[in-house]
Amino acid sequence: MLSDFFVRIIACFIPNAQRRRSWRARHLSSSRMADIRALSDEIARRAYMNRLNLAAACLHSDTFAKYKNCFAGQDVVLIAGGASVRDFNPIKGAIYVGVNRAYKFDKVKLDYLFVCDWRGFTDIEDIMKLPYNPVKFYGILPPDMSRIDGRSILIPESVAIRHGASRFYIKDNADRNVPIDELNITYEISAFPLTCFSSVVSPAMQFILYGNPRRIYLVGCDCNSEPHFYNNKKSQLYLPGIMEGWYKIRDFARDYYPETEIISVNPVGLRGVFKDLYQKKDEK
Repeated sequence: MLSDFFVRIIACFIPNAQRRRSWRARHLSSSRMADIRALSDEIARRAYMNRLNLAAACLHSDTFAKYKNCFAGQDVVLIAGGASVRDFNPIKGAIYVGVNRAYKFDKVKLDYLFVCDWRGFTDIEDIMKLPYNPVKFYGILPPDMSRIDGRSILIPESVAIRHGASRFYIKDNADRNVPIDELNITYEISAFPLTCFSSVVSPAMQFILYGNPRRIYLVGCDCNSEPHFYNNKKSQLYLPGIMEGWYKIRDFARDYYPETEIISVNPVGLRGVFKDLYQKKDEK
């Protein structure tokens, strides 16, 4: 058997590219071919990330740069869709950031709203029927994740334009094109894609931390499979991926925003991850 070194040398003299690849595949050892495929895949992933980083750098300066330190000295409430939202007593004077259908919680007015995919989001136009106008951020999903069962789950640009929403890019822990060492929380969101850990709460939290608030209250971030506060359907969340994100957010906040206190209100899956606060419905 020819050594892998001589196989490469001989292959260089085969003029036709397809024949060259075929001859090389027949003569290279299986382990060497596996190494080459792994290297090729890694090069492709790095090239993908370079393109994504460049796209985010061009877009996010307009989308996010103006929000750096904008919450200094203030309290921010992040509202997700968990059932515990029903027992939340609004915090006076706080800034409210919601994700997806958090706008259905009518006890507060959202200042900001984050939405990534509209799979099953047939009521997205209800956002435009609100009696107030939150600042809207609509995520751009990676190409390999933007179709499920033949249907696009990407929010169309025409919808975002009509809604007056700003766009942002994400890198997701379910995207096999993203190298493992790239799945860290984004520090400079005005220049890089926001990291998504199986839930839009991850990008929303990176935005909130970027604003450097005094306190962050987590509401409805239940991290379980129980129905949402606005319907009786079981949640389809990928909980291991979401919890991975929360632990990374916790560690990131400790390093970069140690003066920001993070509080889980009526926690379920997040019990003990941050400071816990228990309320009773309509508690005064």
